[in-house]
Amino acid sequence: MTGEKGIAELVFTFFRLLGREPVQIRKGIWQVFLDASLAKALDGWRGKERLFQYTFDRRLADTYGAELIAPGSYRLDTILQAVRNQARLSRAHLPHDLFHEPSIRSSLFQRLVGKAGSSIRLYVLNLERSFSPYLWVVSLVSRITHQRSDAIHHSCVDLRTGRVTPLPISNQLFVGGLPPGGTIRNRVLSYKQAYSLLCQHIARELEDQDQSWAEKAWEFLEEEQAKLARYYEGTGDQEQLAARQKALAENYAPRVLVQPVRGALLYVPSFNYKLVEVGRAERVFHATYDPLTHEVIIPDGDYSVPNRSSSS
Repeated sequence: MTGEKGIAELVFTFFRLLGREPVQIRKGIWQVFLDASLAKALDGWRGKERLFQYTFDRRLADTYGAELIAPGSYRLDTILQAVRNQARLSRAHLPHDLFHEPSIRSSLFQRLVGKAGSSIRLYVLNLERSFSPYLWVVSLVSRITHQRSDAIHHSCVDLRTGRVTPLPISNQLFVGGLPPGGTIRNRVLSYKQAYSLLCQHIARELEDQDQSWAEKAWEFLEEEQAKLARYYEGTGDQEQLAARQKALAENYAPRVLVQPVRGALLYVPSFNYKLVEVGRAERVFHATYDPLTHEVIIPDGDYSVPNRSSSS
């Protein structure tokens, strides 16, 4: 997820979760009402209720006087701090009735029959609706040199398999709290193990990205250290020179800071079918369908069904 898109999503979600729907008053400029408590949360004791206008576009901010929310901006920092002051770990679930079960059943049958051959027929003996637990974490990823660039990173970890993926559906569709009914499948990973996997995933993503920002930072640092060396040349004060160069390296050396901002335990629905296959022989087996990833999992391993392509 790009930094600007992630920041915009975070800001909109922040206000909506507080019951305040931002209104677009001009293309690219948004307005939201801040009551006294929210204004104080964002601006300290001096904050007063007001209409707050903001944008993610620097040009629009300069033209219309709206407050800019961008990587490294004051307003982004205050919103992130307000988020941190809220409950850090919440729970939410995605209701099964958001998905059309007959369509899921039809897709499941098409894939299983297509894999096994048209000579078989499948019938549902039982359907059980359950929930799989995921750990979802929002992190602020900062590239820090003599300048700073921030980006919002969203990832979720399947607590049963350890797979790390972006959340494949809008978090606005989730309902707060534990599922009111249905079975919650037991997690296999501890939260510590899941968070470790998430950190490894972020590290791999950062390694695969363009590293020119770090190369430019090292070049800048070398230039500044050379300037210091020329300044102290002939003074004989090598101890002070070494101290200044060390401080320069500590402040300007490129580094990445990853800070978790908010997390949630998400309970994602799955549809668990008990099926009977009728053909040359007859057998009973189980299949689980994940409506988010479109995966079909058969515990006994009799089938190996590929993920559904985006075109299917």
